[in-house]
Amino acid sequence: MDEKLIKWNDIFEELVIDAKTLMEDLLASMNYVAIFAIILFILGAAYLSVAILFDRGPLHTMAILLALGFIAFCSCASIGIVILQKWSRLRKRYNRLHSLQKEMESN
Repeated sequence: MDEKLIKWNDIFEELVIDAKTLMEDLLASMNYVAIFAIILFILGAAYLSVAILFDRGPLHTMAILLALGFIAFCSCASIGIVILQKWSRLRKRYNRLHSLQKEMESN
């Protein structure tokens, strides 16, 4: 009986640690969403300004449009890389929690 109690106590201690980590990760994810939304809003405003400038001269505007296209591609690619890295870290971190859940269900 005491061994089962000690085992359950260890499991609950790990769950408390994982719950704190989960909260930290959720808060960090909210920050990522806000930052990426601001970046995408700035890119949209830049494209709107190019659309307005398009009436003034096509040669000058094409250079700006190409530059903005390159910046948009780099921004979106870097956002994608950051999101995939975060996804990979979270998946590795919570695989332990998922295996702990399965262990609790089997006991």
